[in-house]
Amino acid sequence: MLGGAPRHDKAAKQAALDNAIALHESGELDSAAAAYDRLLAQDPKCSEAIHLLGLISHQRGNHAGALQQIDRAIAIDDTVALYHCNRANVLIALGRMAEACAGFDAALRLKPDYTAARYNHAKALAQLQRHDEAIAAFRAVPADLPGRVHDYASALLGAADSALSKDALLDEAITLLQPSWPGAPDPVEARIALASALQQRKRLSEAVAHYEGALADRPDSAKAHNNLANCYNQLGRIGEAIVHYRRLHAIAPDFPDALTSVLANLNYDVQATAQQVFDEHRAWARAVAAPLYPAAPHFDNTPDAARALRVGFVSPDLRRHPVSNIFAPILAAFDRARIESYCYYNLAAKDAVTAHLAGHSMHWRDVASLSDAQLHQAIRDDGIDILVDLAGHTIHNRLAVFARRAAPVQVSWLGYFNTTGLDSMDYFISDPHSSPPGQERYYSETLLRLPDTRFCYAPPEFMPAVNALPALHQGRISFGCCNNLSKLNQRVLGLWARILAAVPRSRLILQAAALDDAPNRRRFSQLAQQAGIAAAQLELRGFAPVEVAPRAYHDIDIALDPFPFCGGMTSFEALWMGVPVVTLDQPMIAGRQTISMLANLGLADLVAADEDAYFAIAVRLAQDPQKLEALRQGLRPRFAASPLQDYARFTRALEDAFGAMWRTWIAGGTRPSSDKA
Repeated sequence: MLGGAPRHDKAAKQAALDNAIALHESGELDSAAAAYDRLLAQDPKCSEAIHLLGLISHQRGNHAGALQQIDRAIAIDDTVALYHCNRANVLIALGRMAEACAGFDAALRLKPDYTAARYNHAKALAQLQRHDEAIAAFRAVPADLPGRVHDYASALLGAADSALSKDALLDEAITLLQPSWPGAPDPVEARIALASALQQRKRLSEAVAHYEGALADRPDSAKAHNNLANCYNQLGRIGEAIVHYRRLHAIAPDFPDALTSVLANLNYDVQATAQQVFDEHRAWARAVAAPLYPAAPHFDNTPDAARALRVGFVSPDLRRHPVSNIFAPILAAFDRARIESYCYYNLAAKDAVTAHLAGHSMHWRDVASLSDAQLHQAIRDDGIDILVDLAGHTIHNRLAVFARRAAPVQVSWLGYFNTTGLDSMDYFISDPHSSPPGQERYYSETLLRLPDTRFCYAPPEFMPAVNALPALHQGRISFGCCNNLSKLNQRVLGLWARILAAVPRSRLILQAAALDDAPNRRRFSQLAQQAGIAAAQLELRGFAPVEVAPRAYHDIDIALDPFPFCGGMTSFEALWMGVPVVTLDQPMIAGRQTISMLANLGLADLVAADEDAYFAIAVRLAQDPQKLEALRQGLRPRFAASPLQDYARFTRALEDAFGAMWRTWIAGGTRPSSDKA
C-alpha cells in the first residue's frame, strides 16, 4: 500500500521491539540479539534494531563492530540524538576522543537538553585536556547528577595544571570536594584530589591530613605516598619525606622520581654520613641507570683540539631560578670561537628569563616533550662534544639520557650538590674550597676543580642598598637565616640556642615560605623551644617574593648558616647585603658552598671547624658592633675585587676546563679509570 504498513503491523513491530528491549535491559543479550535479528528479517531498515545490536556489540567489547552497526543506523536515520550519543561512547572505547566529542556535539544539536550526552561530552573534553571547554560543559550539567561533582573537580584540577592563574580553579575544586569526597564513587581518589588542590594552594598541613587519611584506607597508593612526601619536604619535615619516598619506591619501583627524591633529601639529613650518601647514589645508579649504559658507544665527533667545541647544557631551570641567575652571564660570555653552545630546556613553562637565555644560546632546543630515547638521539644528531647536566637528582632531571651516553664527554655542574652516582658521568666541576683533597672518594665522577670557585654571583637589579648595622640603633644583636626549613634540624637549632643564650637580648629572625602554613609554624615553634630557643627570642616570617626577600637582611646583623646543607643563593644574598655568614665545615659539597664564598672574599675566619668554634665565632662577632658595621659596609667592595664577580675570568677558566676534558678524550677516549670511584 502506498500509504505505508497497516496500523496493526506497526503495533506488532513496536511490541516486538519493546520485548527485545526488555530482554536487553534484563541482561539477556543473546535473546535480545536474536529478537533484533528477527525484526531486521522483517524490516532490514529498522534503525532502532540496528542501533541496539550495535549497543550489544559495544557491551561485549566488540567496539569496531559496534561502530559499524551504529553508523548503519545513522545512515538510515540521522535525526536520533541517542544514536549519535552512543556512537560517541563507542568512539571513546576505541580511544578516538576527538571524534567522540564531535559525536556528542551532534547529539546535543538534535537534543540540547540531553544530559547524558552533555555529561559524557564534558568528560571527553577533560580527557583531551580541552580544559576551558570541559569546565563550561560541566557547569551546564545538573549539579545533582551522580559523579558530576568529582568529575568536574578533576577537570578544574586539570585546568589548573596548565593555567597561568590557577588559584581560582583550585579554590573551586576545593569547595566542591571538601564536603563531597566521602560520597564519591572512589572516596580515596577524591580525597587525594582534594589533598592535591590544597597542596597547590600551599595549605600543606591540611593536605598532609588528607593524604594520611587516604593512605590509611589505601596503603599502596603511589600517588598519595609521592605527594605526601613532597608536602613533608616543603614543610621541612625531611625525615618523614624520605620515609614516604622509600615506601613509594617499594610500591612502584618504576616510579621515576622515587629514588632520586630520596637522594636529593639525603643531602639535608643530619644523620647521614658522606659515605652513606655516596653509597646510596651508587646503589641508585646500579638499580636504575646501569641497565641503560651502552656497551661500547661510538662517536663520530672530529678529534680536533683546536676547533670550537659543541657544548650542550641540559636543564629544567632555564627560567626564573637560582641556576639561571648564575648561568646566564656565563652563557652570554662564552667565546664563540671556543664554545658553540646548545641549550636543552626540559620544562614546558617559559618566562622572560627563558627568552633571555634563548637569545644568548647559539642553539636552543625545547625538549620537555621528548622521551629519554628521543632526547638522546637529538643530542647525538647535534654532534655534541661535551654534555653538561645542570640538574642532578632534582625534579625534571634527564639523568637517564646521560646514562645512555649521549656525548663523548659528560659533566655534572651547578644544579646539584653531590655526585650523580653514574658511571657514564665523566666529570664533576668544583673548586678547591668546595672539594678539598680527599673528597674524590665520594664521587663516581672525576673531580675537576676550577681555580677559584665553581660559580659566580651577579646580584639582580632589585637588590637594595646596604643599610647601617641594625644593632647600632636597635641596641641588640639580630641573628638571622633565610634558608628553607628543610635545612633547620634539631642540631642546628640547639647550636643556635646556645648562641642566643650567650648574647644578651639577642633575637633570631627566620624567613621561610613553609612558615606561612599555620600548623607547621606552630610545630616549628615547638621544636625551637624544645631546642632551647625562647619564644621571645624568635621572630618567624613567611614567604616573601624574590624581589622583596633580601630586604630581611636590613634587620639582620649576623647570618647563621645551617648544616649539613648550608646556604647557597641565600648566603650570596646575605654577604652582598653586608651580613657576615658564620658557617660550619662539612664533608660534603652541599655543606661547603658558603665556605667557598668566604674563602674567595678573604673571610675564612668565619668558617668553623666544629660546633664549639661556630659558637665562638658568632658570639665574638656579636660583641663588636663597630667591627660588624665596618665589615657590613666593606663587603660589596670585597665582592668587586674577588673572583666571585669576575665572570670573564670564570668563563675563561670554564672554557679551559672543557678544552682539557676534550683533549683527554682525544688522547684516550675517556677519563682515566683510576679517577672513577
